[in-house]
Amino acid sequence: MRRLLAFDIALFALVVVLFALSDSVVSVPLAVVQLLPLLVRRRYPGAALAVIAAATAAHSLLGMARAVGYLPAALALYGAATHRSPWVRWGVCGGAVVLVTVTGAIRHGPVEGGLLAAGALIVTWLFGAERGVLLRERALVAQLRLDRHLADRAAATASSRERLARRLHDGLAHTMTVMLVQGEALRATARLTTADEERLDVVLGAGRAALAEVRLALAEEAQRDAAATLDGRLAALREAGLEADGITGLDTLPAAVREVAFRLVGEAATNALRHDGPGARLDAAVTRAGETVRLGLTSTPGSGRPASEPGGGGFGLASLAEDVTAVGGTLTYGPAERGWRVTAEFREPPTHRAAP
Repeated sequence: MRRLLAFDIALFALVVVLFALSDSVVSVPLAVVQLLPLLVRRRYPGAALAVIAAATAAHSLLGMARAVGYLPAALALYGAATHRSPWVRWGVCGGAVVLVTVTGAIRHGPVEGGLLAAGALIVTWLFGAERGVLLRERALVAQLRLDRHLADRAAATASSRERLARRLHDGLAHTMTVMLVQGEALRATARLTTADEERLDVVLGAGRAALAEVRLALAEEAQRDAAATLDGRLAALREAGLEADGITGLDTLPAAVREVAFRLVGEAATNALRHDGPGARLDAAVTRAGETVRLGLTSTPGSGRPASEPGGGGFGLASLAEDVTAVGGTLTYGPAERGWRVTAEFREPPTHRAAP
């Protein structure tokens, strides 16, 4: 992003210098209106092109030199032609080409003015549209690669978890369950002394604790699998163009909700790249207020693009909302300033401290 900003500033400075040295400026205010929108052409490509095209047309009618004077319009046209919106890509770009071409023909004649402007702008327009197609195809290929990677990773994780669960269930957990059942039966049917009952209670308590540790080990394994899956998912998304360096604090979430939180971050990251393309950014923040712990995920489009709404949140978030509810939390999502925000709130269990 910093290199892109530096490039835009250098390009803007170069165009300003060319305007100053070419002696093409007839109206300084119109020249300023032609140049300034270049600074926001990535964030507002359609609006920037419309303003620059109108200023270029007016400046051309006043006698502006053609070559350098059309450069801001060409740069804005190239950027707008890559936009994902057909209205911007064809409507605004087409209108700008027609406007600049007609005014050029009026001022400088149909050949030197109209055809020259039309040829240069149409070629620029087509190059921009082709680059937009390549960017969208690149995002699609990255998404397909990501889906395949996630499917392979999920299959491997499920297989590993199934093997571990089967070994624990068929081995230690099954044996401990049998011991507990037999111990309870012994207490119900045998005549035991008080000392024997106390010994049996110790044995049964140890057995229940061991069985609980087995279940806890399975839960922790599920969390480790979810964390590893998230790491792989974020790595693939970063390779495809997502900026996801601001994801911190997940390890501080309550253990009971951590697995759901990992999957929620993965879904939000995938949606950010899918809907806003390469350069999109995802940030995560964990905050606490009383007994409530909040996980906030915010995605913003890259290169100044306007955010696109993910169709009401999509099936993935709707499904995860049920999982969040199942662990006692709530999930909300919707548009935010220049982006999309997902917020999950959970009840944090009280911390028990040992008395001094």
